[in-house]
Amino acid sequence: MGVSLDEKFKSAAWIIQALPKDGPIKTTVTDQLLMYSLYKQATIGPCNTEQPYFFRIEERLKWNAWNELGNMEKDEAKAKYVEKMLELCDEAEKEHDLLNFLNDPTVAELLPKQNELREHFGNLGKTTVKGFEGETVTVNGVSISF
Repeated sequence: MGVSLDEKFKSAAWIIQALPKDGPIKTTVTDQLLMYSLYKQATIGPCNTEQPYFFRIEERLKWNAWNELGNMEKDEAKAKYVEKMLELCDEAEKEHDLLNFLNDPTVAELLPKQNELREHFGNLGKTTVKGFEGETVTVNGVSISF
């Protein structure tokens, strides 16, 4: 039996939470708002809070993004969240050199979590990194097999 949507969603959310906020991979504000709103919709359901005051810009943007999803079903939001996360991973894989990424100081905290990362990416069907299939690299004294 395959990985359930709930397991895929939990894995995608875990990976996103594990990535360093000031790391080498940057997402657009639009993508951040989409991921935020889909996460809220998937975990809570339709927006259930009052619209923030207009001068609370970040809160208002988040609220607007979530509210725009209307009555989208939780499972649809989970599926779209996973799909967008995988899309962002594919973009990052094309745009970033893996070794430069792994050697970035902000990513060092991920190295001890490589088994968890591998498990979560595996739940999403991503078991290799293009161009590094079957290779082992050493970063900051930690061996990583692909």
